[in-house]
Amino acid sequence: MAIATVIGNGESRKDFDINTLLGLVIGCNAVYRDITPDHLVCVDQKMVREVFDTKGIVPYPIYTRDTWLPAFRNVTYQKNDLRAVPKLPYEGKDRIDQPFHWGAGQFATLVALQEGATTIYLLGFDLYGSGKDQKLHNNVYKDTHNYWSTDRHAVPHHYWVYQMHKIFELHPNVQFYQVQPDSWILPPEWQNLANLSVINYQNLHTAIQKNQ
Repeated sequence: MAIATVIGNGESRKDFDINTLLGLVIGCNAVYRDITPDHLVCVDQKMVREVFDTKGIVPYPIYTRDTWLPAFRNVTYQKNDLRAVPKLPYEGKDRIDQPFHWGAGQFATLVALQEGATTIYLLGFDLYGSGKDQKLHNNVYKDTHNYWSTDRHAVPHHYWVYQMHKIFELHPNVQFYQVQPDSWILPPEWQNLANLSVINYQNLHTAIQKNQ
């Protein structure tokens, strides 16, 4: 059984040590500041530049949007393994179905599937904003370089809910685990998916070891 963990940057994971993860680890954006993942997905050009300018030669593949690849074909970056994010597993005509409107978390999940994962744990995919009314920007790297400030409004989550649902729906033979605190609310659109379960961070290591 091929296991992968996809690390998003929602604040739910801030007290979890991501250095303790087993199996294939795929990170999003600034995750590289804290660990050395097996794969890294950066859909913003500024994050790709940050990684290369900070690390120089990066020991893992970095994925970004295919239209941006030419911007990094220079002497400084050419020795790195820079790849296009995977193609979407379906076609749609609406804005929500266009690759440019998919984020790092969704593409990182597609990378895990591309690498043959049959069990995928999703960390930090919080969906909702932070704060009492869930109206504020939710990201463990907020107030740092290339990230919005704490008082920035939350990103609307309906695109993420829809797009992840597409991934779950189109891969019925893959088991997905949404890792969240017990108080987290599962979106109604996800509630009848047979291949999606929710577990908490306290049970994550046990679940991974059980599925190895």
